[in-house]
Amino acid sequence: MIRIMRPRTVKQRFRLWIALAILMLGLSINIAFYILYQQEAQAEALRNLSDKLNLQTLFIDRWVQERELDMRLLTEDEAVRTLNKPLMEAIFRDFTILQRDFASLSYVNADGVTEVDTYSAMGLHVNERDYYWAAKQGKSSMSDVIIGKASGEPVIIFSAPIYDQEGRWSGLLLGSVKLETIQRVVGSLNTGETADFYLLDRVGVPVTKPRFIDDVRSNPRPISTEITRRAAIQSVSKGAYANYKGDSVFGSYQWIAGHRWLLVGEVSEKELYANLYGLMFVFIAITLATLVLSFSGIVILTRRIERPLEFLLQGTRIIKEGQYGYRIDPAVFKHAPAELQELCDTYNLMSRKLKTTVKLLEESAMIDPLTELYNRRYMMQNGSLRLLRTLEEGYPCSVLLIDIDYFKQVNDTHGHLVGDRVLRHVAGVLQRQTGGDELAARYGGEEFMVLALRLEAVQAKALAETIRRAIAAELYEADGIRIALTVSIGGAACTGLAEGADAKVLLEQMIEEGDKALYRAKQLGRNRVEWEAGPPEDG
Repeated sequence: MIRIMRPRTVKQRFRLWIALAILMLGLSINIAFYILYQQEAQAEALRNLSDKLNLQTLFIDRWVQERELDMRLLTEDEAVRTLNKPLMEAIFRDFTILQRDFASLSYVNADGVTEVDTYSAMGLHVNERDYYWAAKQGKSSMSDVIIGKASGEPVIIFSAPIYDQEGRWSGLLLGSVKLETIQRVVGSLNTGETADFYLLDRVGVPVTKPRFIDDVRSNPRPISTEITRRAAIQSVSKGAYANYKGDSVFGSYQWIAGHRWLLVGEVSEKELYANLYGLMFVFIAITLATLVLSFSGIVILTRRIERPLEFLLQGTRIIKEGQYGYRIDPAVFKHAPAELQELCDTYNLMSRKLKTTVKLLEESAMIDPLTELYNRRYMMQNGSLRLLRTLEEGYPCSVLLIDIDYFKQVNDTHGHLVGDRVLRHVAGVLQRQTGGDELAARYGGEEFMVLALRLEAVQAKALAETIRRAIAAELYEADGIRIALTVSIGGAACTGLAEGADAKVLLEQMIEEGDKALYRAKQLGRNRVEWEAGPPEDG
């Protein structure tokens, strides 16, 4: 051993020092790779968690806003304002069938007692609940996780005050959402096998089920871990910590729903570094092999590895910038090891699938799946911007609100499947009668909306009459069923634009005016067009 470490000839010394240099280089590369891989893997995991948290935050916030809007719209229904309890019960049941996110709907009177409940639990006293006192003060609210008095299960309660036609408070509307529903909402965007996303309420009680808890119902106790303590003080620390189960994880969080819920994303440190040890073994083997094959062999090998990795890293950066369909040329990996060639193919496949998935998400967020018309979200976001641009160009614009007359009778007589087909039939008529600068959308339920850009009141009223006559002329016929359909239409126009006007608020004002006209059309006998503020008559 001593003679080997003390070579006598230049050749032996040269071989020894080259071998030691390659060995030290290999060790240095392996150590540096280990450290950098750990750091990069941790940073990438936290970036991925942050990106997914942002996407889920947007999705959940919109879901909460939609449920709050559902509650407000129900409280504005005529049957609710007049406390027509039989009709309220029918409306509530129909709504829970169509909108499955709510497990039950309840009307609570001013004394805090349930009088109408789709869960058939009347006579329950809820006047000690926070949401009752919030509604009494005229505020809508969303509860923490509570045990429902009717179901005995953990639920989230959405509430909204109810006012009668004279504006007096007459109780509140409750919408119960089971935790399984929120679990589905969170899980719909949960991708990958290593990351875990879950919701906690503001006191730490699980709203959805983390992987380390078998059942939320059996664990009503608040979770107290490092990530909840960080969230409480808004800390941005990125170090590993022990989760509820005691496993070492990296995590990130975001407060959502008005600081009511805490969305947590965690990735196991063990799973994150699972590939590191295998890669380290490969690198050590390569280092030993290059010691045998000579210094030139290691130069060639590193070049064949470095260039493909650079392209992969460049590709990940391009995808991070939003070019989801970016593809790496396989020719770059022609002389690379088979593992890197497979990695290139896998990268290109994932890139293509990611682009398709993002495109589908964008389309599904703006298109009503039943009628294939634009949905309300599209109209309020994109439609309002187009409205603002058109008005800025000096053109008038109009909005039409279209409601199918007696549509509930169609559902009651023929069933909801036929009702859905009738909605698609009416949507088809709207598509044929509109186009270009006329945007047709399903506004909700059996109500449709047309945003007529560049049409002033007289022209828009003529379009409304054309739509009304076309729907009345085209009977729904299928499977031996013939249904004559009519619609009531309310319209409003806008010819001017105030300085600094907000596009969404402007569209909401037009919709509100059109809704008033639609209500008047219903009151005057249906199957007619009414116009708010009355356009000038032709001739």
